[in-house]
Amino acid sequence: MKKQLFAASLWVIAFAACKTKEKTTATTAKRTDCTNTAYTYTADIKPLMDQNCVRCHNTNMKAGYNLGDIASVKKAGSNGYLLGTIKHESGFMAMPAHAEKMDQASIDKIECWINTGMK
Repeated sequence: MKKQLFAASLWVIAFAACKTKEKTTATTAKRTDCTNTAYTYTADIKPLMDQNCVRCHNTNMKAGYNLGDIASVKKAGSNGYLLGTIKHESGFMAMPAHAEKMDQASIDKIECWINTGMK
């Protein structure tokens, strides 16, 4: 009886773990799928930069970037700096400094813009 109860418990735990993993993976894949989006710098990215970055990263070129300028934003996007900082990845200084992390929808929008050619 104890062996059957133990075996049943293991089965339930394994089944629950598989279901949780499937759900998490599906959510993550959905979030980073950029195939049905067409973000542009002017309409989508510049407002995010103005709201979150330009206060510090402006004509003073703090950290070498003027994130109010499309050329500088593209440079930060193409070399990995922009995503690394806003995603708070290891090896990058978390940005925006002294503020909350950007919301995931904004990060996803920037990531999709970068991954689809930064137009």
